[in-house]
Amino acid sequence: MGLLQPFIEHSLLILITTFLVYQVTLVVYRLYFSPLAKFPGPKLAAASLWYEFYYDVWCDGQFTFKIRELHKVYGPIIRISPHQLHVYDPAFYEELYSQHKVRHKYAYFLDRFQLPGSAFGSADHKLHRERRAALNKYLSKQTIKKLEPMLLDMLDKLCGRIEEFKEKGEKLDMRIVYQCFITDVITLYALNRSWNHLDSPNFSPLWVETIAETVKLGHLLTQFPILLPISLGLPRWFLKITKPGFAMLMDFRKAIEVDTRNILDGNYKFDPDKGNGIEGTIVHAILESDEIPPSEKEFQRLFEEAFTLIGAGSDTVSNMLTILRKEKEWKENTHFHLLDNPQHLKTLRDELKSVMQDRYARACLKDLEGLPFLNAVINEGLRLSYGISTRLPRISPYEVMMYKDWEIPAGTPVSMTSVHMHQNPDIFPDPLTFNPYRWLTSTSAPTNNSSTTPPLHNLTPDKNLEKYLVAFGKGSRSCAGINLAKAEILLTLATIFRRYEVQDLVETDRRDVEVKRDLFLPFPEVGRGGVRVRYG
Repeated sequence: MGLLQPFIEHSLLILITTFLVYQVTLVVYRLYFSPLAKFPGPKLAAASLWYEFYYDVWCDGQFTFKIRELHKVYGPIIRISPHQLHVYDPAFYEELYSQHKVRHKYAYFLDRFQLPGSAFGSADHKLHRERRAALNKYLSKQTIKKLEPMLLDMLDKLCGRIEEFKEKGEKLDMRIVYQCFITDVITLYALNRSWNHLDSPNFSPLWVETIAETVKLGHLLTQFPILLPISLGLPRWFLKITKPGFAMLMDFRKAIEVDTRNILDGNYKFDPDKGNGIEGTIVHAILESDEIPPSEKEFQRLFEEAFTLIGAGSDTVSNMLTILRKEKEWKENTHFHLLDNPQHLKTLRDELKSVMQDRYARACLKDLEGLPFLNAVINEGLRLSYGISTRLPRISPYEVMMYKDWEIPAGTPVSMTSVHMHQNPDIFPDPLTFNPYRWLTSTSAPTNNSSTTPPLHNLTPDKNLEKYLVAFGKGSRSCAGINLAKAEILLTLATIFRRYEVQDLVETDRRDVEVKRDLFLPFPEVGRGGVRVRYG
């Protein structure tokens, strides 16, 4: 050992010296010789990913807000990491998220999901288009209209549960209620078997918590993707003690694996008369598609697509309708803002009466699509719910992108952020105020503080702002489920606010719905969140 000691010490010294020299050389390259060195931004961000780690992981989802501050210092285009740029300019959004140009996703950003078999998780532009084509038929507006009876049946079931709590005088956390409803819809349509969360006596707060904990792992997994496969290989009891979020994610994955396997094995047969499913589901659409090869119809690929559809489909819509429960933090929402603005609520109910004279009548999608104030309420709710709150990088793999006089090298990840777009005061004056009238034109439209409202017949949609509404994204990578989401939102808001005249907010204020953290989806400050309602 004595003879080896000098050799070991010398080898360690060489390794440490080599590592330090490499790190210094890398930093110097990134700061002065990288193709991105010409772009403005903080030197620490350009030098290392630890800058992003600090604000996203250590500071719990603050990088989005830090980026906005950096734009005020450095201008509309900045370097936010050694490899990424960020733009704060609404006029550039449709160029970056183009419908017609090739745009790859950034593999580094997708590491948080590790679902490369899904359309959402496909980095390559061409592969995404092929996978998306297999879904389009079952997510088209025409097909979604055929789902209207199923959606209305689910809403009747939801209202039946609300009646139970109304009779007992008990409050309801509408975040849990809405997420259970949306999950039951998407699991039925994706897998031919509803998970029936609406049947649970107190709905399913654990399911809502599971989605929240899964989302909150995202920033950590982006920085250290190896943690996911390691964690999934550990015993569940160990994860439950050390990192409950990973245990819940494991349960979520296993539930979808079981349903996906049952579809492949032919155990889920269509039998609408028995009420155990609807004929034609999203996963079956993939299996029957001629747009993709057999390799795209294997178990792992179907599982990952189903996981994405259920995770995204159950969460983003319920976020817009309301928010998560207290201490399981969540987001701006429409239900809160309507109850917090009686004048807007009265206008909405008056408009709904024109197509739903009986408050217990079933809503009709075609009628609701023609109501200007309802659709303005929805647009404003979408604006303040943000969709995905974090930046969404896109790559132009073959062509230089131009932003004003700046040449962005081909292959560079560039991102923009929905929170920045939707809170831009130049586009949306007084951006944190819930004001549906900003989406309407009327000679007598009130100001935010007006005590009067214009006649409903004077209201017409103003389409000028819609290009800045990016809750569902834009371009070829926009949300695949936008038509289903809009149908769910229209029918749900119309049914709940026409049927229930008395709804009182309980133990809820604006702090419960203000976005203070970006964890891929928007969350309020720790310890806040939830919209609790008592029906009368």
